[in-house]
Amino acid sequence: MARRRRRLVVRDSKKTALRLALVILVLIAIAGIAVFLTLTLKSCGMKLSVRTVPLQSYGLSAGTGDGLLYVKDGMLNFHNYKDEDLNFSKYLSGTPTGIAGTDGIKAVWSGSSVQIIDAPFDVVPKGTVKALRAGSMHVAVCIKKNSGDETVTVYNSAGQQVWELEFMDGSLVDFGFSEVSGRTLWTMELSVNSGSPRTTITTYDLSRMSATGVITVSGQLVERVCFTGSSVFVIGTETLVRYSSATNREIYRVQLHGFRVTDVAMDGTSLRLLLLPRNTANLSTVRVLTVEQKDVASESALTLTLDDGVIACHLLGGSLVAVWDGTVRLYDKKGRTVETLALPVGSTLSSKKLDDRHILLERSGEFDLLTLGK
Repeated sequence: MARRRRRLVVRDSKKTALRLALVILVLIAIAGIAVFLTLTLKSCGMKLSVRTVPLQSYGLSAGTGDGLLYVKDGMLNFHNYKDEDLNFSKYLSGTPTGIAGTDGIKAVWSGSSVQIIDAPFDVVPKGTVKALRAGSMHVAVCIKKNSGDETVTVYNSAGQQVWELEFMDGSLVDFGFSEVSGRTLWTMELSVNSGSPRTTITTYDLSRMSATGVITVSGQLVERVCFTGSSVFVIGTETLVRYSSATNREIYRVQLHGFRVTDVAMDGTSLRLLLLPRNTANLSTVRVLTVEQKDVASESALTLTLDDGVIACHLLGGSLVAVWDGTVRLYDKKGRTVETLALPVGSTLSSKKLDDRHILLERSGEFDLLTLGK
């Protein structure tokens, strides 16, 4: 006798379809939340880590973007952040007084010479070396001539002089390379002959060896210059001024209201600035100012009250990092503590920002490399 087949009877097909659609929507929502959290953690889920590094001198060390450059036992050492195969140690021809570098070029200098790493010979200028800045392919050296005037002399990676700019004694107050490409040289001159400070910032294209723009700022002292893809931000004692990098035209001004800018960092297309009260050394109150690169001023400010005993504050990856004796805290962009990291045993004395992801900490004769990573 043949077995009768059982039939599945759906008594209310409309309700079943609604339930099935609801389940599908819930699953889609859960998947969307998971993707959102994953992307959020990838972009914002920063973590702090710390490790001891074998430094001897706090001053003879520099971040190069791709690693830590430092002098130890008469040798120049390089520690690559990501690839140990790129580490090196090289003998120095003398006792350096300064050190600088980028991922493209590295150098040490003393008052009488400059040693560019991998160049066939040392640079011995006719004068006293006062300072050195490293770009992506060149170094610029400030040299005090015997006549009293100064020059900014540019050398390539082979140690060959490619350009020289002359300045009257005392007029040059700063110089460097654009953070964007490392190929745009800039100089800052100060004049007080009119009774009011007047600062002239000049940019130069090293591929053409010619000036490309001039910015003049009057009525306040300029403390810092920051380059982005479309802007030149001039940070003064009273205001922050945004100029167009293409036309050198002033776009807008933002009042600093008695604060001084101690650090800057990019956050996407916006610039973040760390502000501390100008007339006090107390770091218990800090302000993070965010300005956008628009045609009109668009800024927002976040004020944080920190625990007593703060040694230093920095901006890493656009986020605030505060250092105490034995502790480091990471804050998100809303001012909330997202991580507290205990430091190795020993009194924390000071800290120095190396780049947008690394801080060098000094504690009781030891040095620690603090890294912000995902």
